[in-house]
Amino acid sequence: MIHRSTTLVFALFLWGCVPPAATPLPSDDLEPAVTQETVGRSGADRDPEVSKDGSLLFYASTSNDDTYSLYVKRIGSTMATRITTRGGDQRFPRVSPAQPRRLVFASNERGRWELVLIDDYVGHPERTEILSEPGTDNLHPSWSPDGKKIVYCSTRSFGSGEWTLRIRDLETRKTSVLLDVDGLLPEWSPVGNRIVFQRMKRRDDWLSSLWTLDVDGGEARRLTSIFASDDWAAINPTWSPDGKKVAFATVGKSRAKAGLLAEADDLWVVGAEGLNPTRVTTSPAADGMPRWSSTGRIYFVSDRLGSPRLWSIAAP
Repeated sequence: MIHRSTTLVFALFLWGCVPPAATPLPSDDLEPAVTQETVGRSGADRDPEVSKDGSLLFYASTSNDDTYSLYVKRIGSTMATRITTRGGDQRFPRVSPAQPRRLVFASNERGRWELVLIDDYVGHPERTEILSEPGTDNLHPSWSPDGKKIVYCSTRSFGSGEWTLRIRDLETRKTSVLLDVDGLLPEWSPVGNRIVFQRMKRRDDWLSSLWTLDVDGGEARRLTSIFASDDWAAINPTWSPDGKKVAFATVGKSRAKAGLLAEADDLWVVGAEGLNPTRVTTSPAADGMPRWSSTGRIYFVSDRLGSPRLWSIAAP
């Protein structure tokens, strides 16, 4: 079972170019208009991240290489700037909410997944710090609201299928493990000390659901399941700018994707307390990896025109 769950996890969250001007495209009758943000004939674009002011879009792409590199573009622009030129893959870029040029991301340049912190991705991209634990895989970093801490998911040992959540304090340079919390893809709320994450059931089909916790003195408090199902999975949670809602992707929920557990399905939004779930996209394509912008739009990955590209849609 561990092997099956590990394979499914990597297929889903790694499911994580010079695009033209964004162009609204029609969708079906139940879905609001979507906007294509990146294009390309080959490769894929994944892992959207939006600057705090909503003007810049960061992402990982294989449009120019066989491995993922990081890019940034002004939303609505035709130009994209390549940020990283390292070996291996670079994934999951996240910009500090306190210092807009400070960037953290995951890289497997040295064989295993490590976190890399760049103090100034514009002026000094070569000045970096490695933030991972020896002998582990480390993925999906997320900043605390004050930009002083980073939460991320980490294996208990290299190659292990057991994932836990860790918090790195950038001021004390200490890393703490949230004990008894197995989880993936954590996102720190823009407001307060609440974290949403993806947690897999340890039975049946190991389907994942959405959980939250409060961080108190480096410990996890009020561990709460906010969205779950016995028949389909919920993945890729991300907070709204006010911390009152969570956007996420489903797996195997719609009639078009029922029972298909190898790719994302549709985007949904639910209240932070688990109330009023609302379906956002209805396309038969695979829509996943949502990222909420301060402008009121949700950026996400979709293969609705063939290759995985970045799109956006108005948040409900």
